[in-house]
Amino acid sequence: MRIVYVLCCALLFISVATGCYAGISGTVVEAETGTPIEGAVVLVEWTMEKGLPGLSHTESYKVVEVVSDKEGKFKVSGVLNPLVDPPHVTVYKKGYVAWNNKFIFPDFRKREDFKWANGISIKMELFDKGKYTYNDHTSFISDAIHSWSVSEKKSLIKKAYEWENEEAFKERREKTKE
Repeated sequence: MRIVYVLCCALLFISVATGCYAGISGTVVEAETGTPIEGAVVLVEWTMEKGLPGLSHTESYKVVEVVSDKEGKFKVSGVLNPLVDPPHVTVYKKGYVAWNNKFIFPDFRKREDFKWANGISIKMELFDKGKYTYNDHTSFISDAIHSWSVSEKKSLIKKAYEWENEEAFKERREKTKE
């Protein structure tokens, strides 16, 4: 009987531990030079399925926003809930292409190189106005941060890219003049 109890406890522990995400630390750097990026907003959101099978929906479970320091370093607290979905991570700094752990801008290719682990290095590419449009970039950022969900908890990232929304608006206005 004791062996059954120990095995049940071990299985419970493993199932709980595999769905939990410990806090992590990392660094935000410029992709080409490796120079630390200060002031990058790191947004992490965990979601959870709610409802009955076939009638379920996704809700935000926890949102964390932090800003990288002068050495590009950041720390994010984790989640100890085995029922949450893997985190959505978005990093933004004016003048850089937004980084997301699920997709890559501009073509929305699936990102394959992300792992939730300490010491992560997030490499951000400089935004090239000749190569990209602000309109496409703001759409990417909006999709990446799930702006429809708990927006009051995403104030840092929304504030950080407000100016880019204005640039996107100018682009659209210029296109309609043509």
